Amino acid sequence: MAINNFRTACIYYMQFILLLFLYPIFLIAIVIRELCNRPQETQIKGEVAIITGAARGLGRQIAIELSKRGCHIAVVDILENAAEETATYLKESFNVKSKAYKVDISDHHQLLKFHREVVQDFGDVTILVHNAALLRLSDSNPQDCEQIQNMITINFTSQLWLNQLFLPRMKSLNRGHIMAISSCAALFPSAYGQIYGPTKSAVRAYMASLRADLQSGRYKIKLTTIMPTFLNTNQYTNDFLRISGYDKLMPQLDGTMVAQQSVEAMLKGLEEITLPRTLSLVYKLQEFLPTWLRSGLSGHILPKLNLIEIKNQIK
Repeated sequence: MAINNFRTACIYYMQFILLLFLYPIFLIAIVIRELCNRPQETQIKGEVAIITGAARGLGRQIAIELSKRGCHIAVVDILENAAEETATYLKESFNVKSKAYKVDISDHHQLLKFHREVVQDFGDVTILVHNAALLRLSDSNPQDCEQIQNMITINFTSQLWLNQLFLPRMKSLNRGHIMAISSCAALFPSAYGQIYGPTKSAVRAYMASLRADLQSGRYKIKLTTIMPTFLNTNQYTNDFLRISGYDKLMPQLDGTMVAQQSVEAMLKGLEEITLPRTLSLVYKLQEFLPTWLRSGLSGHILPKLNLIEIKNQIK
């Protein structure tokens, strides 16, 4: 047993030493790649995109950015009237095909039906944008079980379901893009996002795993994970930031700007981006700090909140 433990420890230490040795080489390669490689956007005119939560907010803005490039759009949302309005706007403004689909993405049976309909209406789908999400504040106090499961299903599980429905055809075509809107909550845990944050962490981890799978299979399908901070496109978020005082520490981002940068990143084949971009560096630097220090800083910097009072005010 002692010999096996020693051998195991040696393997992991050797991996660490090898990484330290290779790290300067990696840094040089990164600099050369950034200086010499200027990726161009993939042309998507005539392609078909599915965007969840596209009736309004960030999803609508992403739909507009894709439509400007000649992409046909399937507008997926639970809000039927708003989805119809968005689809009509896209058709009239950008001369593309667009259709609204009222779908509850937390219902697998509805997704199966939607898959059949959208393929019949548009043909091959080569762009998937997972934008729909449910944000509700939560701490360690008991939460409604149905609301917990609904948040997990909408924010994470639905993405697995949709990918399993549309990815096989992308593999056959050997092309496509998948964009997942995660969140900076995946990188910076919050005491008041104990359900939402982990769902977004799951999205990031799943996309990384799926990316590794597709790369090992030599598929030309690009995956992009977007991790923005708070946006000005969601009234629930707007109210929370205003009441809590978080808006002084984390100013909201403009939804149009986030949509523009997200679509550009996807079409240029970038794997992950934070918005603002500087948060990626902040995250990497803070990972060098011990957990007790990170938690201590967070506890002293972020405002103390009474979640029950805030929830009542938001309602």
